[in-house]
Amino acid sequence: MKILAALACIIIAARVTLVQGVTAGIVLSLLLLPVWIVAIWRMRGGRATVVVGGLAIISGLVLTDFFAADHPTNDSMMQQNTFALVGLLCGIGVVVWARTILGTAPTALAYGVGLSASVVLHGVDSDNIWKFDLSVPATVIVLALCMLSRKLWLEVLALLLLGVVSALNDSRSAGSMLLVAAALVVWQAVGARLSKSSSTVRTLAVFGFVAVIGYSALQAFILEGWFGRAAAVRSEAQIAQSGSLILGGRPELGASTELIAANPFGLGSGTIANGIDLTIAKTGMARLNYDPNNGYVERYMFGNGYEVHSMLGDLWIRFGLFGAALLVVLLVIVALGTAGQVAQRRASGLTIFLTIQVFWDSLFAPFFSTSIATLILGVALVMVPRPDRTAEAPARTDFVSFQR
Repeated sequence: MKILAALACIIIAARVTLVQGVTAGIVLSLLLLPVWIVAIWRMRGGRATVVVGGLAIISGLVLTDFFAADHPTNDSMMQQNTFALVGLLCGIGVVVWARTILGTAPTALAYGVGLSASVVLHGVDSDNIWKFDLSVPATVIVLALCMLSRKLWLEVLALLLLGVVSALNDSRSAGSMLLVAAALVVWQAVGARLSKSSSTVRTLAVFGFVAVIGYSALQAFILEGWFGRAAAVRSEAQIAQSGSLILGGRPELGASTELIAANPFGLGSGTIANGIDLTIAKTGMARLNYDPNNGYVERYMFGNGYEVHSMLGDLWIRFGLFGAALLVVLLVIVALGTAGQVAQRRASGLTIFLTIQVFWDSLFAPFFSTSIATLILGVALVMVPRPDRTAEAPARTDFVSFQR
């Protein structure tokens, strides 16, 4: 059974496409449905994930039919988007099940091997191999091995080195996340010497504080030229353009906010943008001092559906309110699960990094293969079983009070 669980993680992460939108991972998930549906159903947030995810799939189909009156539609695109969401839900279920058999670290390691296999199968990006292909698989594998070693100094060193490598390869966001994760691992270790545990709320507050400080520090280092003059010049231009490094680097935020404001219930998983949608999106991007009339908007963002470079935006537009609600459910699971582990001084560097990565991707990364793979692992590693209330019931009924 352990071999099957490890192979399942590898196949889910490898994303081997069989036919349009259908991967080997989805087929395997359907075969393993009787075992993983029970495993995820017993987890906190598992039922909400399955139910809301199912409603999101239906919502995408219904919205496509509704907007067919004044928008072009594409059945092939609808199939791909639908199976992408199915793959997310099934992937979470399978990896949760595998974790109950293998344990957290071996599950993460097997998943990292699958991510590496995906790079081999799909080829590499010649422009920036580390940023677009190797960073996530390498980070998952290295941090999973550190988790197996149970050596704090090795985990912190790995996070710092991975952060520096990412920053040197123009992956500023990943570098920030890894450095913040290293800081939180150290804070967790120091806190363990002072007290055995902390509250979840306090831990979430520390998360936010360290994230802001870490990002600001890395931005200062980049602007000072620590990671190369080219990165400094590019960052300065983005800040000058929109007043913020984030907004300057992600003008698609303007398009997503305007489109969602104009279509709060979404547009559908098979709907293609029309001229009105393009005008709305370009207006939002222009407000960030970005020139949208360069072909990027027509070809990449809206050439085949809607791609606003944000998981929240993509899910909301393609699957409506239920798509957005699904992501919110998953983010709550990740936030509370990781904060609970940190509060108990037992969160790994991998878990902390994945949490930061998932929240970043929810706003600044498209809903596609890499972000889906990260979200699957991030959710699956922090899900905890629901309390067994049936076991607690006899204890309550057997209690007899003699107080008058």
